[in-house]
Amino acid sequence: MLIEEVTAVLGRRPNADELTFIKSVMGSIQIQYPFPALNSIIMGDGQGSAENGQLIIGLEGKSNIIRTKAKMQCAAQGGKGQLKISFPNAKFLVGDKINSEHRKPVPGDNLIYLKAATDAEVTLLNVWNEVHLSAVTVVNQGGLGVSILSLCAEQELGVDLILTNKRQLGDYNSRNISGFLFSVPTADLKKINMLKNRWKNLGSFTVSNKITFSYRGNMIGKLPAQLFKELHNSRLPIIPQTPPRKDHSSANMHVKEPVNLKLVLKKLVEAQQKLIPIKFTPIKQRITPFTAINSSFVLAANDHPYINPQEPRVSSMITIANAVRHLVCLGIKPLYFAGSFHGGDLTNDMDRWFLNELVSGARKAATAFQLRNVNEMITKNNSLHPIVDVITAGAGKVCCSPGFNTPGDFVTMIGSLRGETGSSMYADIIHKNKQVGHPSTIDIVMECRLQEVILQGIAVGLIRSAVNVSRGGLAVAIANSLLLGSDGLGARIHFSRKIRNDELLFGETQGLVVVTLCENDLIEFERICMTTGVPSTTIGRITDDSNYIFNDLINIPVKQLFK
Repeated sequence: MLIEEVTAVLGRRPNADELTFIKSVMGSIQIQYPFPALNSIIMGDGQGSAENGQLIIGLEGKSNIIRTKAKMQCAAQGGKGQLKISFPNAKFLVGDKINSEHRKPVPGDNLIYLKAATDAEVTLLNVWNEVHLSAVTVVNQGGLGVSILSLCAEQELGVDLILTNKRQLGDYNSRNISGFLFSVPTADLKKINMLKNRWKNLGSFTVSNKITFSYRGNMIGKLPAQLFKELHNSRLPIIPQTPPRKDHSSANMHVKEPVNLKLVLKKLVEAQQKLIPIKFTPIKQRITPFTAINSSFVLAANDHPYINPQEPRVSSMITIANAVRHLVCLGIKPLYFAGSFHGGDLTNDMDRWFLNELVSGARKAATAFQLRNVNEMITKNNSLHPIVDVITAGAGKVCCSPGFNTPGDFVTMIGSLRGETGSSMYADIIHKNKQVGHPSTIDIVMECRLQEVILQGIAVGLIRSAVNVSRGGLAVAIANSLLLGSDGLGARIHFSRKIRNDELLFGETQGLVVVTLCENDLIEFERICMTTGVPSTTIGRITDDSNYIFNDLINIPVKQLFK
């Protein structure tokens, strides 16, 4: 029973008021944080703002567990969303921060709740201009209690809640409210009267990391914030172990290689264009189908989530790495990350395991790439299998493009091609999701080295173009560079490996980038690659004959590739 669990953690029996509050809050916590990967943000909603007040990202989705609006999350980060990035199941709202105040609350500051209304976001930003607000967070459908705990955990403070009625202790799980929490110094309290009757002073911050309740001047309860995390951890359902992995050593033995590889290439190029569900609104400048520029930042979205049902953690890392490579190929250092994780039925053990792995993988990749996690969102009861939608962002000037532009330039592949076709677009489109080869893997250390090489090569002017090898593999990446390059150009590729032809052309090996270099820069760039420990292979040249030739497997006019 709950009272015994609480007694074991507290070392004493809770009083009736404390138990009422615990019951109220725990119900919301268990809804909002249903599996272990979220433990690191328990009592924290992941809605951090970018350092130095630059980038803000709001998230919303059809089945978002906490059901907050993207524009409210942007307002809590101190600005308005300007660029909308729409996926089928999620919306990212990106903007620049208006309010750069980074004052942290101190003991004695007042904890204010602002009730949401149609203009709540505008009202908050207007008040921000007049009052020294800090620690602004969204009160979401998880309830007021969870938001208070989140705020205390983030600020490493406690809070003394001033009750006007003891019945309030049972209302902290209400999912019928929404709005904002923020901190205001006592000296500024009069300034928020402009909010009229829409705000309420809930209490004040304290030095200890404890939640206390006061009623008519008397303390009636005192609980450590850590209590709620420990109770939640003890109640989490057990996540199933990783299912046994299949042996892929002979996965493609019984799958015939297509005879007409030129036709396969055309189908994959066409499919890639149709599969792009991402819309940037408004678009000030479009670099690739997956990249856009707002006033201050360059953003890249995953072109299509990579999902291997047996390796969701790896799949999530691959999805983020792809978005990162899109930025790196433009000469932009990735700085920020936001992710929307879509689960199936979270009461189902396997769906819960899958989603848990997706979240864990994304965080591992973001840490390795030194990305600041600006926002996260978890959805449930999605009609799709669990997937992840991500965007990455960086500041700077785009100084490289994916298009081929100069005849005679060498085409060089950075990374080592292994030709994995499992869970690939080729397997999906051509073989109807049959297992036709090994699934892709990822080497995070090599990915980081690859980023270093590409950014350095672009910065010193060696790399003339760069394209990420993503969905569709090497042959499709080169086709995209021809599409996005100058008219009338082609490419002649001579590259052989001891693998099947379909693996060579359409395998989705991770950590591959195709760059172009002038002849005089080739040796210097190879020296950089060697020094960094990244493989590089010159595989062809740009031509001026408008034909795309890849060994003796593909020979097609570029115009025939694209409708």
